[in-house]
Amino acid sequence: MRIKHVHASNWRNFKSLDFPLDDRMFVVGPNASGKSNLLDLFRFLGDVAGAGGGLAAAFDKRGGLSKVRSLFARNHQRGRLIIDVQLQDGDNSWRYHLSVRGEKGGRNRPIVDAERVELNEEVLLQRPDKVDNDDPERLTQTHLEQISANQSFRVLAEYFAKSRYFHLVPQLIRDPSRLVGTPDNAYGGDFIAQMNAVQPRIQAAWLRRMQDALKAAVPEFESLKLEVDSAGRPHLVAGYRNWRDTPARQSEADFSDGTLRLIGLLWTLVSAPANGGVLLLEEPELSLNAAIVRTLPTVLAAAQRDRSMQVLLSTHAPELLDDEGVLPREVLVLRVTGDGTTATLLSDIDEVADELAAQLPTSDVVDGLVSPQDLAGLIAVGQGKRL
Repeated sequence: MRIKHVHASNWRNFKSLDFPLDDRMFVVGPNASGKSNLLDLFRFLGDVAGAGGGLAAAFDKRGGLSKVRSLFARNHQRGRLIIDVQLQDGDNSWRYHLSVRGEKGGRNRPIVDAERVELNEEVLLQRPDKVDNDDPERLTQTHLEQISANQSFRVLAEYFAKSRYFHLVPQLIRDPSRLVGTPDNAYGGDFIAQMNAVQPRIQAAWLRRMQDALKAAVPEFESLKLEVDSAGRPHLVAGYRNWRDTPARQSEADFSDGTLRLIGLLWTLVSAPANGGVLLLEEPELSLNAAIVRTLPTVLAAAQRDRSMQVLLSTHAPELLDDEGVLPREVLVLRVTGDGTTATLLSDIDEVADELAAQLPTSDVVDGLVSPQDLAGLIAVGQGKRL
């Protein structure tokens, strides 16, 4: 299954989103333009559909409907937050539409304003229905999240629930106690515990693959394994070559930020299921050497060949965009306007058509679209007199 098209209204800082989705997408834009928010749309669907989730939980995780709904919602789509996704599964075309409004009467709970499922343009679900009208409390939940209600389209719920997000924070891996107050573990607080929970035979096979990759990328790297301490807490342990007969040992507390993020990325790729859903990568280039960053498109392409997986990644790295395999239709450009952030495929932006035709580096073309034009004020901060 693949997501083919995404439409959304009033999602965070986007008044409107409307773009096709290929096997991969590179999301680019200035700081605070909404790159993370765009990726979060796919995480939101996964949170609604996944085990232990649901509509209310997905909003609570994000601070409530008011934190998710765009500031432009008042005068757009009657204030409804709308997500409309088209998918392809072999010869079958699916469509899932969800519209959410705030409950009246001051409670402002998220209420299903409309939910529709289509298979090959045949409507399988249309809400609200008569039963919903007779019992409005039912509209606090989607049918997507309910096993008793989604049998005819459960394949969609299972697919959305497979979305995976990578944005590991090395400090959380080294010290999971910092995770207190964080709404989920997407940033790596339980990353090593997740590795340790994998069946030993499979875990060993995946670690061997990662070890071979790390030998190529990290100087003097020799081995990687998991060890459990006396308190039952698992640790990553690496061996590094040196002048001694046995490799020097380091744990995650000693690893560099780049090594930890690379280990996290490699684990995310090797552990992806055969039908891997959507993989969301938040600036995977952080803390990595430029030479490694340049290989990431090839690494991701190889992983995608082995499993049915789409990849969306946000990036500021020109090394990623300038890979010869990255096409303009795979680059989604975010630009901030007075009417919300817009999202447009690079191939559809007329003002850079000549530059693309001249085969200028993609990073240069993007830079002209998203980089701040006047940074004099930023420079001036270091020029003022001391008080």
